[in-house]
Amino acid sequence: MIDYSSGVPVYRQVANAIRDDITAGRYQPGAWLPSESQLAQMYEVGRDTVRDALAHLRAEGRITTVRKRGSMVATEPSREPYHMPNGARVIARMPTPDERRDLATPGERREFGGMPEGVPVFEIVPGPRKHRKVLRGDRVELTFDDSAASDSE
Repeated sequence: MIDYSSGVPVYRQVANAIRDDITAGRYQPGAWLPSESQLAQMYEVGRDTVRDALAHLRAEGRITTVRKRGSMVATEPSREPYHMPNGARVIARMPTPDERRDLATPGERREFGGMPEGVPVFEIVPGPRKHRKVLRGDRVELTFDDSAASDSE
């Protein structure tokens, strides 16, 4: 299971194993993962290693953690199309604390205190003298005007 001679950090191996279980459907979206203690026993590692693995999965957006309750598999939200204005630029980044609060749903504010960790935002920079727009990366699908590409062919 865990190969200490592989050169891959142990927490990454644990994160990979949990990710594989999620992908294989052993843990369904919305399901709670075993506790840190149980995961430590399952993988025969320390709880600090499990915490590091869970932090890694949280940063990927694969899980969310609720204080004093544990970690659950993140659900895939529906995505709304957002048409990019011509000439606009997109910056993908992690949100500020204020954006995590402002972009959170009421349920996320109650349960997590804001948008879950690991969810990126897209900052749309449309052009001079126009306001920037910040959108949740897990709730939007960016669409682009293909007419410029077809004109050049």
